[in-house]
Amino acid sequence: MQKRKNINYCVIGAGHGGQALAAYLQYLGNTTVLYNRTKIVIDQIKSYGGIELQGMINTMVKGVYATSNLKDALDRSDVIMVCIPAHAHQDIASKMAKYLKPNHKIVINPGRTLGAFMFTKYLREAGLEIDLPIAETDTFTLTSRKVRPGVSQVFARKKLVQVAALTPEHTMSVYDDLIHSFPMMRPAESVVVTSLANIGMIFHPFASLMNIGRIECEETYLHYKEGITPTIAKFLEKLDLERVQLAEYFGYPLHTAQQWLSDVYGVASENLYGSLQETTQYNEISSPDDINTRYIFEDIPTGIVPILELAKLANTPHKYLQLVLDLANSLYGIDFREIGRWDVEEFFNMHQPIAKEVAD
Repeated sequence: MQKRKNINYCVIGAGHGGQALAAYLQYLGNTTVLYNRTKIVIDQIKSYGGIELQGMINTMVKGVYATSNLKDALDRSDVIMVCIPAHAHQDIASKMAKYLKPNHKIVINPGRTLGAFMFTKYLREAGLEIDLPIAETDTFTLTSRKVRPGVSQVFARKKLVQVAALTPEHTMSVYDDLIHSFPMMRPAESVVVTSLANIGMIFHPFASLMNIGRIECEETYLHYKEGITPTIAKFLEKLDLERVQLAEYFGYPLHTAQQWLSDVYGVASENLYGSLQETTQYNEISSPDDINTRYIFEDIPTGIVPILELAKLANTPHKYLQLVLDLANSLYGIDFREIGRWDVEEFFNMHQPIAKEVAD
């Protein structure tokens, strides 16, 4: 057991995850800054008197320093937890670049697919020259929802979260800080693992597309418990197999989505549908309230698209990945590939030695 160490954290984003995480880190005894670009949200948190956590933790957390001044937030921190939708990573990276210092470590929480790789690229394009540890997690550390500014509901702490940076040295540097507050954290062997362990792109887009009529009619249902039926779950198992086969090409065995539920929530059943039904942490997670949901506009461009493009380069199966993308493009009239992380060849080539060793 690691000895407790207080870290100066900055959480970027006061959404469903960021607000809860900032309060959780402060609750554990860390010095925590919460940054959000929209000042009215910060003002509402301040007027509420702190951040109230409900659910598995019931307490009012005071002492989080909330601000809409990015320079001020970064100046007060050492570890920066980026907790905003992946499609906003480029914008925040370009703004952060001029304020970053050698003491900073950045964790994209979660990275979705290629999070640390793309964030590093955005920072370099914005002029950052110092070599900072930039890591990603495979999933968000908490299962949480924001009720309103100043109030968050925490359904669960994940039992297993993996973290990796672009180099093993940077992975361990970040891990050595995070482990003091996140005992469930494990260093992954490579960012290939954390990038391809993107479970959101399995659970979110296709189920939302299959329920798009219900969402448009403003019907409220439970996304995981009612939106993923036995038939939809069988399709998700096929989609998930393509993700696992791609990881095998790179030489990394990944757990299936069903095994992931066992790792993270401790549930077990004979199939994916059964495991989802037994995951009590999903009992209160409702459906999207608008078809322009992050389940589509985040999980397809930064999940389905890069994994599909990597599978094409690796010549691994990708029929179901392509089907999800084609369906979304047709329904929304948008080229999600064009707005997504399609330029994956550099990442693919960086990790080819691993694949070649396995092939030999």
